[in-house]
Amino acid sequence: MSIPALPRLDRTAGNTGDRVRDTLVEAILAGALPPGTHLNADGLAKQLGVSHIPVREALRSLGADGWIDYRPHLGAYVRERTEQELADLFEARLELEGRTTAMAAERRTAQQLDALDEILDRQAAAADPVVLASLNADFHIAVAACSQNDLMAGFVRTLSLRARFYFSTVAPSRREASLSDHRAIVDALRRRDALEAERLGRSHVANTRQDLHRTLATP
Repeated sequence: MSIPALPRLDRTAGNTGDRVRDTLVEAILAGALPPGTHLNADGLAKQLGVSHIPVREALRSLGADGWIDYRPHLGAYVRERTEQELADLFEARLELEGRTTAMAAERRTAQQLDALDEILDRQAAAADPVVLASLNADFHIAVAACSQNDLMAGFVRTLSLRARFYFSTVAPSRREASLSDHRAIVDALRRRDALEAERLGRSHVANTRQDLHRTLATP
């Protein structure tokens, strides 16, 4: 599978290896580098306008974080979506996000509620699967930030990026249900109803997992 055009990077702006990694992750999440794409370091370096060294560093980092697989004698490939990873991912999200959503109801600020309302407005106006998946991740990350626990919010951010890799496959079909769930969660946060917020958070993650499982299992 050939690699589509990627943006050239400004080599004077910050750590090149980190920016190469961020660019490749975003390309994977946006579907520009779909599962199964062969990632050739020299070809990527030419497209991005950088040397092969930061590209190889970025690929090693992506491999360590599970974004790509190395195949013997073949090289690096964007990893495939799997039912096992989906099960593991949403099992972790169910527990972690249930708790952080409850904490968010107890600790959120007025400014954080305003930020969540702004995400909901953008979600209501969006239709593109990639945009919807990105906004979905933004919402879950913003809710976790309301917990005022930076460590737990960091875990949710990591899981939300991985979930975005899967969510784009069902984003259009889940658009209305997802928006309705998100609005209900924000309402519970606004009322500082921790029990309801946790229930809604867990239910939302479980319903998304169910839809994704059906989609991934369909040939």
